[in-house]
Amino acid sequence: MADYPVVNAHHHIGNEEADQDRVFEWSESVAQIIDAMDENQVDASMLMPLGGENDRGVTDVHDQIYEATQAYPGRLFGIAAPNPHLGTEFVHEEMTRTAQELDFKYAKLHTLAWGVDPTSDIAYDFYDAAVDNDMPVMVHTGPHGMPFSIPGMLMPVAEDYPDLPIVLAHMGGAYTLTQEAILMAERYDNIYLDTTLALNMYIRRAMEDVGADRLLMAAEHSTNIPVALEKINCIGADEEQKAKILGQNAIDLYDLDVAKQDWDEKAAPADD
Repeated sequence: MADYPVVNAHHHIGNEEADQDRVFEWSESVAQIIDAMDENQVDASMLMPLGGENDRGVTDVHDQIYEATQAYPGRLFGIAAPNPHLGTEFVHEEMTRTAQELDFKYAKLHTLAWGVDPTSDIAYDFYDAAVDNDMPVMVHTGPHGMPFSIPGMLMPVAEDYPDLPIVLAHMGGAYTLTQEAILMAERYDNIYLDTTLALNMYIRRAMEDVGADRLLMAAEHSTNIPVALEKINCIGADEEQKAKILGQNAIDLYDLDVAKQDWDEKAAPADD
């Protein structure tokens, strides 16, 4: 059991009224997520809508996520993900609502699911709304979604918004663009790297070249949680580096009040 909080900083959940997401064709329930967290001793997870929730019904999913955060305070946190194609006014209002009324912690720009050029005017409107609400932005990167998901596309964004933390989801993907993502993080201090789908050797390279301070462990789906954790265990990180990557970086970046669990007590058999 780790003596520091463990945070899964990127996890999707679909509309509870639908059997599966309309783009990626999968979903899971809050109960499944909590069960997987408990099984793998993860203290907290950050939930966002799946990419297929790309119409105005995303407000319903945001509300469902908020209800989950209230049911599991300190263990579940919300992430906003309104499709910028829905219009500047709607996106700004929804991001403001989620930040100020629902206490959501950051916003996700899904370049793949929504077909959004991260350098376009509508993407910049999205960043402006994030800045107005003091929300970091996560952007999908990787071979799926090219050319909009190429890490280098975020170069002008990092320069135009030097005070906006930008998290590269998947740090460029399993292999194809990971080195480019690492180079981007080396060049820009406001770029962070999310470990979902990334290979162990590149996470290690990022830790060595960028530093442990800007790496965020994340799973994306409950079945990935044990893999996401084990990847951090096998990259040669010392305990201080593990503590940062596995939770402290997310806590600091997103201002999380995590409810650290007593896993020994939870594992103890109940008295007859």
